[in-house]
Amino acid sequence: MDNGKTGGLIRRLRKEKNMTQRDLARVLHVTDQAVSKWERGLCAPDLTLMEPLARTLDVSILELIKGEQTGEPENKWEREEDARIVIDYSQKEITQKVGDARRRYLGLFAAVLSVIVLVSLFFLLRSGRLFVLDRSPSPDGNSLATVYSKALSGRGFSMKDAVSLIVDLGKNKGICRITYGECTYQGLWWAPGSRKYVLSLNDKDGIRLTLADWDRNCETNLSAVLTFGVETTELSKYGYADEEGWPDIEYQFLQWGKDSASMLLYYSFEDVEKAVHEGYFWYNCEDGTIRGILEME
Repeated sequence: MDNGKTGGLIRRLRKEKNMTQRDLARVLHVTDQAVSKWERGLCAPDLTLMEPLARTLDVSILELIKGEQTGEPENKWEREEDARIVIDYSQKEITQKVGDARRRYLGLFAAVLSVIVLVSLFFLLRSGRLFVLDRSPSPDGNSLATVYSKALSGRGFSMKDAVSLIVDLGKNKGICRITYGECTYQGLWWAPGSRKYVLSLNDKDGIRLTLADWDRNCETNLSAVLTFGVETTELSKYGYADEEGWPDIEYQFLQWGKDSASMLLYYSFEDVEKAVHEGYFWYNCEDGTIRGILEME
């Protein structure tokens, strides 16, 4: 089918009947824009409109498809050719409709899929699953500490870089949510009794140890407490401090004692003469005592 020839025939026959595009459109219950597209050869009439269109313009359906008035066929060969043209046109119409439907379906599917992906991504971001750095269950399995790389915001997360911690203390014991700011996560260690843990972070001021005690419902800057304790121990007699006090001491957590109160820690610092001192000691977080200081040569 030649859309240009068919459109030209429709335009000529319409004018012969003194009909406007709007008049023809009203008869066929279509828009005058549709008629205009037919006559300009931009598209062909729908197969369901061929019979009423042919009847309105006093031509056969075959003549509309061919785009020319040919009169009645003179022999069977012409009838067979006309049948082939109708079949060919019908097949093209069906193929086009199937293609249009497929494109609409694929477009709808793509749109729905995009919405699903965006909604899923939104909930993933809010849930923090994309930002998990570590999951640390307590030894008794009743609590879970989850460390994240983004700051907490309301019930979800923001896009701001920060170490955040959510501790689920188990059924009927509550959930603790803390943001520590922009720093680097180094580790979290539960005490054997599952009611304390030490958290190690590294920020612009160095390594920072935090002690959480759920029996006392408190969190302590362990690094600050340790420095005060070390200053009152036998290390103080070696003259490592100057008139401004002790130099900065860096601590690293090594392990918990079986009593869930004592912990083995590593320390290092430079004295006033820039000599490096490092070693180990045991710290009891229940009574604040330091013992067993071992300085490495």
